[in-house]
Amino acid sequence: MEGREKINAFKVAATSQPWVSRVYIVDDHRFFTFALASLVNTQADLAVCGVGHDESEAMEGIIHLSPDIVVMDVRLNASDGLSLATAVRRFSKHLPILFVSSLQKPSFEQDAKWLQPCSFVEKTQDPTDIIRGIRQTLANFRLYQSIHPTSSPNPKT
Repeated sequence: MEGREKINAFKVAATSQPWVSRVYIVDDHRFFTFALASLVNTQADLAVCGVGHDESEAMEGIIHLSPDIVVMDVRLNASDGLSLATAVRRFSKHLPILFVSSLQKPSFEQDAKWLQPCSFVEKTQDPTDIIRGIRQTLANFRLYQSIHPTSSPNPKT
């Protein structure tokens, strides 16, 4: 798959429903992205809108698909999740990010606080912990928006 076809590969009809949160997954391990996408797509309130396996592919997908949340690995082959998260923050100050990692208590967790809204969950935990992490990150973001209504819900601001 090339270009636009690759970006749209995970689009599902359910994403047109207002109660369904659109999830974009970034991880350099294709098996993990496939498994997580399959798990996410079994949830009534979540749907994968796209997957990226490196920083450039991920940014293209995030810009074109405007997900509600990005789930990204802390470590990517050519870069790390923090540099991608920095690029995401330049694009959108309000797009929630859930970092996932096989590292326990990664040292970047404290450094990533400026990337709010963001959170962290370990990959090695029960896979449903990642689903719970997605929901909690989205809930925290919605709570923040309700407390600070001047914050734009539009990811392009």
